[in-house]
Amino acid sequence: MSTRILCLGNELVGDDGVAFRIGRVLRGLRLPDGVGVELVPQLGFDLLDLVAGTDRIVLVDAMSTGRPAGTCVTLEGRAVERYSAGTSASHTLGIAELMELAHRLAPERKVATLFFVGVEGKAFGEYGTALSPEVAAAIPAAVEAVLRIVGADEDTLTQARKASQQAAVELPSIEALLGR
Repeated sequence: MSTRILCLGNELVGDDGVAFRIGRVLRGLRLPDGVGVELVPQLGFDLLDLVAGTDRIVLVDAMSTGRPAGTCVTLEGRAVERYSAGTSASHTLGIAELMELAHRLAPERKVATLFFVGVEGKAFGEYGTALSPEVAAAIPAAVEAVLRIVGADEDTLTQARKASQQAAVELPSIEALLGR
């Protein structure tokens, strides 16, 4: 089974960068076969081939729904499409539109199973790489939620807890911000 974890956001806009931090933790772990992690600023047409050829997609993103900052939410299936059509319209193309377009372009390909792991943010209007304390503290829970979705083993979960704690307190390096 092929799985793509799509971590969305902008690391230079406060809490909107939480998914990239989560993605970097995931990239540093031994993930199950067939699982890949992508750091993408937004859902766009450039992801069509990736989405159309994948069995399972896990979206990771900051969210702004009015819940307390740092709340971690996991959704599955149609609930993901309903969520992205409503409160989180910060990306240029919604997941429902992306999935529909991928299906229309390649109707012979199986439709991917969708999952969403979101962290409620509060600092979206501030430039900088620092996360609010509540959002930083939610990184371990979000990483674990993603790992459980993809079926990671207990050794990986244990390693993730330690790496997640580190990611919650460290600011990303300039190399990380430049994708090196």
